[in-house]
Amino acid sequence: MNGFKMISESYRKAAEQGKITQERADKECRIYDFLAACDQEDIIILFSSGVFNDITMQYLDVALEELRKDGDISKIQADMVKHLYYTNFDFSSLEVLQNRKNRINNGLEEKKKSI
Repeated sequence: MNGFKMISESYRKAAEQGKITQERADKECRIYDFLAACDQEDIIILFSSGVFNDITMQYLDVALEELRKDGDISKIQADMVKHLYYTNFDFSSLEVLQNRKNRINNGLEEKKKSI
């Protein structure tokens, strides 16, 4: 059982126990059951479709605004990040994910060397 299936089951139990409505549980379960049936490539395709662009852009806006308040980045830098988010699609979500994993692994290797 993968994580999404476990989440779906927890919503079913919550509905059975009366903690949430059956309607809410049905909606949550429908989504999590769908995600449970997806492999990594399916999820990357889903993300690459742009379905989450508005949501991720809002999170990005909040994060960039916090960085600007702290003086860690300028408005020009924040605008550049937003521009790249919307226009730089020379790479796929799979490549972005792999690059992230590589950066994490490289960081862990460097940390091991320093110990």
